[in-house]
Parts: sequence; C-alpha cells; structure tokens
Amino acid sequence: MSMHDGEALKLASVPNFRDIAGRGYLTPRGAMRRGRLFRANAFLATPEDLERIAPLGIQAIHDLRGRGEVDLRPDTVPEGAAWRHTWVPGLSSDTMRSLESPADLREAMINHYRGFVNNADKRAGFASLFAGIAEVEGPQVFHCAEGKDRTGWAAMLLQTFAGVSQHEVVADFVLTNELMRRTGPTLEVARKFFGDKPDEFFLPAMVADVEYLEAGLEQLEADYGDVETYLRIGLRLDDDQLDRLRDHLLG
Repeated sequence: MSMHDGEALKLASVPNFRDIAGRGYLTPRGAMRRGRLFRANAFLATPEDLERIAPLGIQAIHDLRGRGEVDLRPDTVPEGAAWRHTWVPGLSSDTMRSLESPADLREAMINHYRGFVNNADKRAGFASLFAGIAEVEGPQVFHCAEGKDRTGWAAMLLQTFAGVSQHEVVADFVLTNELMRRTGPTLEVARKFFGDKPDEFFLPAMVADVEYLEAGLEQLEADYGDVETYLRIGLRLDDDQLDRLRDHLLG
C-alpha cells in the first residue's frame, strides 16, 4: 500500500495529520499536488508512527504554537526534518481569564479569526510560516495545538490560493471535528493556561466552527479583497515566494 492510499496516512498519535491536498482537490490548474504539505495537531508522534511516515521524507515541521504550549508538549521531530518555531498568537491568557461565559468565548473566537487579518502580530506569524514553507524544497508539516484554528486558517489560505472550491475548503476545515473528537489532553491543557473553568465554558473553542472561518474571510475581503492580495499585501510575500508556494501546491 502506498503512503497515499487513504488509511496509511492516519496516525493514532497525531490524529489530525493529513495532506492539505486531500485525495487531490481539483483546481482550475488540475489536481492539487499530494505528498508535499501536511497539516496536523501537535506533532507528538510515537516511534511507530514516525516509522510509518518515514517514506514521506518530511523535511520541516513548522510549529505555530506559543512557547508555553511547545514547552508543555514538545514535538517529536522526524529524522532528517528541521523543526521551525513560527509563533502565531492564539487567544491570550488575559483574554481567556476575562471571559465569563461560553457566549463570551464564542465572540472571542470570532475576533480571533478576524485577528488573523487585522492583527499585525498574527499576520506576521503567518507571513513567517509561508516564507518558511517557500524556503524548503521538500515535504513539510505545519501545525498548532489541535490543528484547528491557526492551522485551519493557513490550510484554507493555501487551498484557496491553489484554486480549490470554497465548498471543499470548508469541508476540509470541519474535518478536524471528526478527527479530534476524542482528544483527552485538550481540556487539561486549556485549564493549565486559562484557569479552572467548567467544561462547557471551553466548548466554543473546541470546535472548527464555519462561522469563525466566515468571520475571518469577511474581514479578509473587507481589508484585502481576496486571498492572493492578502498574501501579497497583508503578509508581504513576494512573487518568488508565491511561485514557490504554488509549486508545492500544484507542481
């Protein structure tokens, strides 16, 4: 079985690990290139799973988590791969501790996604991620903690830039909900950073919610018009970097 025959890519220790090309999402320029860019949750891979992905030849892992998240659960880096820390700010502890209800947290999540567009620090993180991906020739992984928000936004940008339909982009985004449904450490980690609040308080931050993605896209359209302009102007990626990204995505 090849590494791209469905089940072979499923990793028990990294349940949200997957090819951002899916099974070969169609674009106006043909199918997306598979085996080049992978998205994931925290890369805490077992030796067995590292062995299973060895044939992929991963060259770099881009970790979008904050230093505290990284120190708590450091990545297991495949042999031959470089680990790159490219921080995109998540919800801050101060923000989280000031919220009182799930409704407050839901509103904070919507603002978090809008911040992927209108917050300079978050844009700088994504700019660094894409510049880093463009710099590396071979297959790569990018991830945050759950592979849901920061990773979901980055995957959406790359898929949209490649020309994947919005329907398929959204379906890929919400797939996280299926893959991450049974992750034990999530609430424990959330409490460590954000305080001992009841389970239901955290629920709005535990899902890949299409309304969050739509809020970010509304902000992107208002500020930049389209994804390519956001990449060029908002993230300051140049023609060479965009060409290299396109090569990863379309070959």
